[in-house]
Amino acid sequence: MSRPLHRQLPPVGFGLASVVLGAVGLLLFVVPILAIPISAWGLLFGVFGVAASALGRRVDWQLSLAGMVLCGLALLIDAAMNYAPGGFLGRPAEPQIVDPAARARYVPPPAPFK
Repeated sequence: MSRPLHRQLPPVGFGLASVVLGAVGLLLFVVPILAIPISAWGLLFGVFGVAASALGRRVDWQLSLAGMVLCGLALLIDAAMNYAPGGFLGRPAEPQIVDPAARARYVPPPAPFK
């Protein structure tokens, strides 16, 4: 009796989770507060997948390795977006509430002539 096909394929849980979380981390690069933890979890799943394959478990290590690379790239881009400078022009000028001409010394009007 032959074994079913799904029994011959290695489980792809950790690797697939790592790839999906890496892709989501790349898509959310504009929101680093969400993207960095998602990419970090994906990297952790990738490490678990590679470690499980090194321990002799039947896990797809290539997918886990691809997920680790994708999550590493996502973390690099997310961190760059998070710590990027605000711009080349510096901080915007603060609005002037008081008119600069009003800072001159106050001179009272002349007294009326009697």
